[in-house]
Amino acid sequence: MTKVAQISVLTKIAGNVNADEVIGQRITLKKFYTSEGGIRPFVSARAIKFAIRQCLKEEYNFNIDPFQSVKGRLLDKGDPRQYVDDDLFGFMVAETREELARRRQAPVALSYLRALRDTAIKAEFALRAPRPGGAEGNPLPFEVEVAEWIGRVDCLIYDYIGKWQGTEKEGVKAGEKFISDAERKNRLKAFLEIFMTPKFVLARRTNSLVIPEHLVALVTLSEKGPWPIYQYLDYEMEAGKLKVNVDMLSKLQSRKFAIREIKLVDYVGVVPRECPIKSIPAEQLPNVVKEISDFIVKSE
Repeated sequence: MTKVAQISVLTKIAGNVNADEVIGQRITLKKFYTSEGGIRPFVSARAIKFAIRQCLKEEYNFNIDPFQSVKGRLLDKGDPRQYVDDDLFGFMVAETREELARRRQAPVALSYLRALRDTAIKAEFALRAPRPGGAEGNPLPFEVEVAEWIGRVDCLIYDYIGKWQGTEKEGVKAGEKFISDAERKNRLKAFLEIFMTPKFVLARRTNSLVIPEHLVALVTLSEKGPWPIYQYLDYEMEAGKLKVNVDMLSKLQSRKFAIREIKLVDYVGVVPRECPIKSIPAEQLPNVVKEISDFIVKSE
């Protein structure tokens, strides 16, 4: 069976990230409308990957796919050996409609970062000054939708980082390594440090710095593929204070999933003492990153 690491993170977001369409003079916030009529903001997986790519390039000096223009279309280069994002996040390249696409299924998959509760959205009023193009006159008013919310983002990591799947190009064999184990581990470690610290800066369209404020991370390791663990990480409010939902974590422990290990990283003290899973302080995050990397990339 495939070895996997599963990570679920509760995090706090404030501001307008991954802005949606502009309606009149209002920059809207990406959001879901629930069947009960509630509103829940979200950040797309694409926006999160873009932010992580930038950090891989700027902070870790990895090469990322520069893309190529083919007949007016912007396409991936599709070279996982040279470009770390093509390896971790996959790609699909088809230069013509008739051509069979070269593709790679991402060994690192990310979900939306979505709010877990209905969220009030406020409009921030602002002025554009000077006017566009140097025109004279009063500053132009506009509005930006903003909100503060707690959401969850999920990650699933397979063990074929640095290995061919056989669909990337002709002449490659599924399961063969195209980089060394040391480089495979280096790529995974860099991703984990960026994702779990966190070090990535979310979308910059509205000229504000937005870095997620992680609260707690649930990590599981399995040698028998993925298991339904994500929904067990939730939170509740008690006397105005946020804490992890202990009952849900107790249910996770009671399930007979073929999970080798469960870890809980507590960033800001939201895991109560009665939690059945012993928490790990954020200072020990490097040890958690190393353990995940050693599990997924084991030298053969």
